[in-house]
Amino acid sequence: MYPTLVAQPDTKNWTDTKRLSINQTFIYSITPKLDLLISGNGSYKQNEYVSNFGLDYHTNRSFDFDSLWIGGIYTLDTIKDIFVPQITLQSGVIQRENHFDEDKNFIFKSYSARFALKNYSDPIISSIYIGGVYNADRDFAYGSLEYGNSIYFGFDMSIILSPKISFDVGLEQRYQSASKFEGRKTSNSYSIPTMSLGTTYSINSNTAISVSGTAGGSSSAPDSVFTISLWKKF
Repeated sequence: MYPTLVAQPDTKNWTDTKRLSINQTFIYSITPKLDLLISGNGSYKQNEYVSNFGLDYHTNRSFDFDSLWIGGIYTLDTIKDIFVPQITLQSGVIQRENHFDEDKNFIFKSYSARFALKNYSDPIISSIYIGGVYNADRDFAYGSLEYGNSIYFGFDMSIILSPKISFDVGLEQRYQSASKFEGRKTSNSYSIPTMSLGTTYSINSNTAISVSGTAGGSSSAPDSVFTISLWKKF
């Protein structure tokens, strides 16, 4: 669920999961220092599970609108002409979730905060960041589900290889507290490390396309994520 990577407890024991997601993000500059950030996403999911003591194999497929997030990015004054601080705050306006065979929409139940220090030193653009995610309880007809809250930190770097091509690297480490159902723990805390590699090609001064692959370093993280992004400046 944009913009967070969350290890979610589930009411089925999935043997394998696959997801194809489409995400649309708008960044609108209100002032030179303040940007409005809006992002929505939907996905096609294929989840597989076993029942009847391992004798019956099932596949659950669905296509859903997943979430709509809104927030802002505030850029502070440059520190000693080296670092550009940025603060990003977001909230999940709508998040659609399924548990206990029940689909339900939740309003303003997740909040995200991130602080980053960006550096522009030709030919490298880098960013060091730290952030956190707060999740309020989700109340279903069957009971109250509590996702763990998380903190994370990471490093992003783009190496400009030519006026049109850059090589992109990202490292991130997340820690998420235990999940609970009706006040009882349903999981331990999670450690979610990820690493990504990719490249960005600038078609022109207003359009760029990027391709990246992300690998998880624990059983709580996705095995792999492949992403294609098209950026357009209006």
